Amino acid sequence: MKAVQKLIALGSIFFFLFGAVAYAGSKDPVAVISQVKGATEYSKKNHKWKKVRRNKFLFVGYTIRTGKYGEGRITNKLTGENFMMGPNSEIKVTAKGIHAVKGKLKKAATSNQLAVSLMKRFDKSQSFTTVRRSQSKKKTQIDAVRELVVYSDYPFVVWENLGKQYSYKLTVGKKVYKVPATKNAIVRAKIQPVKGTVVYSIEAYKNGKKAVSMKPNKRKGKIEPRTITWLEGSEQKKLSDSVSALQKEYPDNAFMLGNYFEDQQLYVAAMEKYRQYLKDNPDEIEMAPYLFRVYKKLKLDKTYRAELEEYKAQLLE
Repeated sequence: MKAVQKLIALGSIFFFLFGAVAYAGSKDPVAVISQVKGATEYSKKNHKWKKVRRNKFLFVGYTIRTGKYGEGRITNKLTGENFMMGPNSEIKVTAKGIHAVKGKLKKAATSNQLAVSLMKRFDKSQSFTTVRRSQSKKKTQIDAVRELVVYSDYPFVVWENLGKQYSYKLTVGKKVYKVPATKNAIVRAKIQPVKGTVVYSIEAYKNGKKAVSMKPNKRKGKIEPRTITWLEGSEQKKLSDSVSALQKEYPDNAFMLGNYFEDQQLYVAAMEKYRQYLKDNPDEIEMAPYLFRVYKKLKLDKTYRAELEEYKAQLLE
């Protein structure tokens, strides 16, 4: 059973992480290095060498080198093949894959066939690096994700703050939560367990009076309710088994977990893991579009636009 969960989890990861070549070209990772030991370093376009401390995504223009006792496993996105990079080796990353400049890459056990096929699919993470400008001023309304999955480790609902003068009422099924005003750009509310899938809504209050309603959730011309699903029992166990399998395969890699959570519609959990990864790896700004994609799903438009401008500025540095 655990082996099946591992296949599903890895397949989900590679679907989100490695399918973007046709669209994004060199802006998406070509490979990932994991299970690093000893002296292992990377360089971006022959600039300063830095130590690989965890699993790391490799982009076109990267060079990886190992010292006397260094080694690591490299997964090639184009083929799904795994290679072991031994001591005193050096590889270059190009648009066509990974190439040994010094030493040899020893072929290791190939990723499962599900992962290989999903890696080759089309992904649109880079489409979230372009913003369409609004030509008209919109009515102030609360917007939030259409469908959200939560569980005991991440029992949170988030939405964009209208301003520090607003407090909120969050209704989840029959339970009502009073959410105090905050200066934070994102409002974050912890909820209690619910059975299965329930409808939720949000209202904003100013000076104790209802001030703003929720934007209607329109789909194909019809208004539909927004829903929250709480995972429990066998579903939560399945999730926990998959998370454990990923942590074993890619230790200390929050981004891998973020991809898996996103695939499971655990968008708040995905956002937290993507943010953690980018905070821990500030030089991997190329991975930010995956976080932007989750911001859009969570309807966090102001945060998305603000961080997108920072992303573009860093790319020009």
